[in-house]
Amino acid sequence: MGELYNENLAWVYDEIYQGFIDYKAEYKFYKNLCNGSNSNRILEIACGTGNLAKSFTSDFNLYVGLDLSESMLNIAKKKFPAGNFIQGDMRHLNFVKQFDNILITGRSTSYLLNNKDLRQTFKSAHTALEDKGLFIFDCINADLFIPYILKNNHAVHKSTYNEKKFERESIWVENQNPTFHLIDWKSTYYQLNNPEKMVLGNDSTLFRVFTIKEITAALQHSGFKILEIMDRETYAFDTNVYVCQKK
Repeated sequence: MGELYNENLAWVYDEIYQGFIDYKAEYKFYKNLCNGSNSNRILEIACGTGNLAKSFTSDFNLYVGLDLSESMLNIAKKKFPAGNFIQGDMRHLNFVKQFDNILITGRSTSYLLNNKDLRQTFKSAHTALEDKGLFIFDCINADLFIPYILKNNHAVHKSTYNEKKFERESIWVENQNPTFHLIDWKSTYYQLNNPEKMVLGNDSTLFRVFTIKEITAALQHSGFKILEIMDRETYAFDTNVYVCQKK
């Protein structure tokens, strides 16, 4: 994880992403997928600052939000004190009771930088699911993203939230890793107060993008049946959403 998820910049993440993403639409998307099964217990991995938590808690018997970042969870708990948030690692889930649905949201699979981490996460989710439970996650499509950044390695995304205007300037460079599709991402976050442009902070991180073949192999190795692979547009770039079932 980069600096964006730590104490100094977590509040920037919380505000700028609420301008990037329509969380009502995001919740509706995931709820519709979950309602296709007998969903009572839901685990959201990488819940971040809890922007989906209140909606899930209102509609399902049990919602648990898990994130690795303590700073992100602190914001989530302040925004939604009634929420059920825990700090944890998606590679090593440890729950007494199993879930009907497990989600990994926000393209957070990107931080699984090698196949060991990817398979550990999928096996961990498999163990934490009830039989025939659903595992739903999104990831960045390497076959689309790599050609895109070769032509557009610099991007600016604007966000408005609570009458505040933000800007994120990103530079993406393909990492020369011989095995995996890794991306070096450097970003600068600004708050715009016309005519001033104030730097809020800088972030530098390494993340992974995936081919459908890579994800499919890891899911089959971990005991999942793929029900559907969807192409989905986001504010920045296209993703694949995988809907899988525990065999």
